Amino acid sequence: MNDNVTVGRRKLFSRKNVLDKAIPVFWKHGLAETSVQDLEQATCVRKSGLYAEFKDKEDLFVACMRQYFDVLTGRGTLMKQPLGWTNVENFLKTCYGSWGQKGCFSVNSMREFSDLPLKAREIMIANFMKAKSLLIDNLAAARGDSDDNDALAGLIITFFCGIALEQNLGPKRARITKKIEDFMQLIRGMR
Repeated sequence: MNDNVTVGRRKLFSRKNVLDKAIPVFWKHGLAETSVQDLEQATCVRKSGLYAEFKDKEDLFVACMRQYFDVLTGRGTLMKQPLGWTNVENFLKTCYGSWGQKGCFSVNSMREFSDLPLKAREIMIANFMKAKSLLIDNLAAARGDSDDNDALAGLIITFFCGIALEQNLGPKRARITKKIEDFMQLIRGMR
């Protein structure tokens, strides 16, 4: 009997690193248009390694979506004390993107929402609902307990989605910043 049995090959990559490199690919191309070859090239991990870590491309996408929101949540943009207008404005400015991309990974992914894995859709919805709830808390701190804080939070989310999509059209950052400043001036003046 041979005692020198190899149980498996040692993994030569970290899950977090794979996710950080796969997010921009899915962000730019979407789930449907991203090939496994695109993911191999971006992550420097072969298909067999990717599929040893993730069930399939859809499972990798779900893990990327989870990682994306974990990073955003870790930044705590809407939870910084004191709550109020500054947090709302900083939330809108997150549309500048991360991972070297423009806009928002989740907003870009909405274009194929009905074709995304159920778990990815659930993650997106839960995080948008969480953002809306945190926006309501910030609006209450800034405006008091107004009956229209819920509606205003919804408008802020809609503006965020629009400005995130506009980033894909390539406007200069200064132009987006000006739009955010104008929007903030409008909503600050609402009673």
